[in-house]
Amino acid sequence: MLKRIAIGAGLLAALAAPGVLLVAKAAPQPVAKLSSPPAAGKSFAAICKSGEVVDSRPDPAWVGQSFARDNCTAPELPAPVNGLTASREQIVAGMAATKRYAALSDAYQRCIRDFVAARQSRADADKPVALALVTIENHRILVSENNKKKASDRMNASIMAFNEYGSGCPDQ
Repeated sequence: MLKRIAIGAGLLAALAAPGVLLVAKAAPQPVAKLSSPPAAGKSFAAICKSGEVVDSRPDPAWVGQSFARDNCTAPELPAPVNGLTASREQIVAGMAATKRYAALSDAYQRCIRDFVAARQSRADADKPVALALVTIENHRILVSENNKKKASDRMNASIMAFNEYGSGCPDQ
């Protein structure tokens, strides 16, 4: 009996809900008035993006360290290059460091995959590889991929800043 009453009340509430939402309206907000109009010919202040930072949050230390004696250690992210103040040689060196980092990151990921594959081949039906180990190793690979993208994005931002502001090229 109580079950039928609860179901009926629930259906009634479900049918009434859209009507209640249509009735509820937000009251119009008063419009703020300017104390004085902007001066003629004056524009807004320039907003410079020279200090724009691509994602540079560090990963937890354990992500890059060897886990479960896998002997796989993540390479260190290359130092960011300030494209506004860098010379052409520094930009080229940064590009080489980013390319080297990507290769080292690929080797690191391969090391982790080989470790997990070896563990899985040694595992038997009675004692499979721990799910936690596979999950953590997959997370380390994902972080490494994200760091490769982060390093590439940083370098691209540096190149863009160098080309726009620091290259010394005359405006045409």
